[in-house]
Amino acid sequence: MKTILIPVDFSINSTHASHYAGMLAKKLNAKVVLLNVYSIPMLSEYQQPYDSEKIMVQCKENAEQELQSFTDKFIKTSNLTPEQVSQAVEYGFVPETISETAKSVNADMIVMGTRGADNALDKWLGTNAQKVMNMSECPVWIVPENASLNFPLTIMYAADFKNNEEITTSRVIDMATHLGATCNVVHIHDYFQLTIGTTDKEIAKSLTDKFEYDDVSFQNLNHKDVIEGLERYIKSHTPDVLALAVYEKSFLGKVFDTSITQHFVQGATLPMLVFRK
Repeated sequence: MKTILIPVDFSINSTHASHYAGMLAKKLNAKVVLLNVYSIPMLSEYQQPYDSEKIMVQCKENAEQELQSFTDKFIKTSNLTPEQVSQAVEYGFVPETISETAKSVNADMIVMGTRGADNALDKWLGTNAQKVMNMSECPVWIVPENASLNFPLTIMYAADFKNNEEITTSRVIDMATHLGATCNVVHIHDYFQLTIGTTDKEIAKSLTDKFEYDDVSFQNLNHKDVIEGLERYIKSHTPDVLALAVYEKSFLGKVFDTSITQHFVQGATLPMLVFRK
């Protein structure tokens, strides 16, 4: 049985993401860990150290009570059994604590919400999501506030045809297979990178041969701008999920991450599935 970690802050946004996670858990017959990461407010110069301890205890108790209420509602709406759902309340910084908890519970995936970057708070939320994506060793589902709660039947993987593409493609296909979904691998080739065209075709041919017996298609498309090309494909083919891979060390990979993932995390209208590459 798989384990899904769902970070929640009791907002409408995290509730929305938990509904999506509940659908995945039901299909995968997975266990769910609901996580709330709490902090304490800044102390004034007049407060004593023992005040900090009292506040810490109170904040934890409040978080536990709110998480229990959230859990009760989640079990009802998701139709999961109480045995499938557990809770965790942790103190710390949000991205780091989510990543550490995912390791400690051996999570197979993380499902969390995000909002479009309309203001400073939304950008902060988007930054938290990006940090979790970069830190997490397991796949991360990002569910935008305005995303439809449709079960993922088509997953579009935006491939850059660089490092370990076979491995990442295999992981996306494996996820799609477990969900009973179709996988479309799409590579957008920049018009101005003329010398790469042949290499891209060779990679596409290699992937097609490698996964010829899987429910997957491969498309190598030209466009003057990668982001615009992806958005055009999404608009015309309406996939249920956009899958991306993030890099750990490569400089070019970090550039790709910055321009692509930041754009779609902060302006997302459909769920994203992010793998470590």
